[in-house]
Amino acid sequence: MNWSVVLRRWVLAATLVAAAIVAWRDGTDAPSRGLAMASIDAGVVDRLTVTSRGSTSTFAADGLAWHQVEPYRCVADALAIRDTIDVLAALPAYQSFAAESVDRAALGLDRPVATMELGAPGTTARVELGRRAPAGRAWIQIGDRVISTTDALHTLVVSSDPRRWRDPALFDRLSPDLDRIVLRNGSASTVLERTGQHWTMRAPISTRADADAVGRLIDALSRVRAEAWLADLPAGDVADVARFGLDAPAGSVTVSMTTRSMRDGVVVADTLDQTVEWGSVVERGTGLRVARRVGSPAIVSLDERALASMDPAPESLIDGRMLDVPSSSIKAIVIDGPAGQFTLERREGQWFVIDAAHADGAPAREPAIASLVVALTEARAMAMNDQGAPDTLARTMISVRGFDGASLASLTVVREGPNGRFGVACGDGLLRIYSERMLLPLAPEQYLR
Repeated sequence: MNWSVVLRRWVLAATLVAAAIVAWRDGTDAPSRGLAMASIDAGVVDRLTVTSRGSTSTFAADGLAWHQVEPYRCVADALAIRDTIDVLAALPAYQSFAAESVDRAALGLDRPVATMELGAPGTTARVELGRRAPAGRAWIQIGDRVISTTDALHTLVVSSDPRRWRDPALFDRLSPDLDRIVLRNGSASTVLERTGQHWTMRAPISTRADADAVGRLIDALSRVRAEAWLADLPAGDVADVARFGLDAPAGSVTVSMTTRSMRDGVVVADTLDQTVEWGSVVERGTGLRVARRVGSPAIVSLDERALASMDPAPESLIDGRMLDVPSSSIKAIVIDGPAGQFTLERREGQWFVIDAAHADGAPAREPAIASLVVALTEARAMAMNDQGAPDTLARTMISVRGFDGASLASLTVVREGPNGRFGVACGDGLLRIYSERMLLPLAPEQYLR
């Protein structure tokens, strides 16, 4: 290698270094020529329409809050919207050209990757986002000016999805005052209905529902969130609904709430239903499924956790207790089994044992009474079945009465041997199975002092 070749290479390297330094300074420290959009005050913007990723969303301010108003109305993320407007208002203008003097197609402005329309009292503005450029720059057009600026706005409305500004909740303002919940998975349905403070399961079996479990279900439903937005379908777009597997949903949840009001002196009941249904898998291996809220054009994806919260096992919603009454409402308990028949009766706060040998009643042992009452009103079944207990097991009948003489419950108790599990039939077709450790005294001598 001769010295002339070495010299030429050194000159080339120095030139490249100098060019890189100039480019870097242009991209980071180049002085701007003012703001890209000085014609509108970001603080008074009260309407914003964003078109990006093939979807258009319009947001409107309501005081400090923001709502999406198109393609459907919902609460929006006010902080994210305000941050985006602030970023737009602060964009520097490194270079500015008349639109007719540049090749808009070369800058990606003939087909913008996104557009934004801002509204404020007495004025509007439109921003078109073109191509990104090296060194963190990008091209935008505002009115008749094409501007070189930073790519900060592109990051918010192109790299990210403005549809994420929508409220991701699929159910709107759920409360414990729901009247009905219907869970469907394929052809199987679970139906829950509320009367006063009590919940009843109507399907797949008619029995008492666990109010606490239903409360947890309602709370879980209120926290179901869209993982991502896939599409906004036009009203009546049956073809796309089928494409997403929602013409025959794999499952759904419907919640109903009835409100009553006076109209012209007459009480009128209005029932509001909300239904969320899910269909096909978004992509194999992701666990995501396509879903929508019926009546909304938005098609979203749900993750496995959201799906699990909308599809609980029916048995997890059944009241596992023997009685759904407070212990203070129990006046008398009649036990009739292999050990004989006797009655436990409460008189002025004290319990007595009444049997053939104690016709007037003998004071009962408080620990035994406490164990019995806790077992009847608080113990939770560890399992359930609808097959009943084997006929070979001895039965003990328990009748519970209230202070008004009304029957509170009639139970049938079996046990798998002297140290086995308990099974209790409560008259609803289910056998509730309890731990062998449960304290359930069934012989009269266990209550006598």
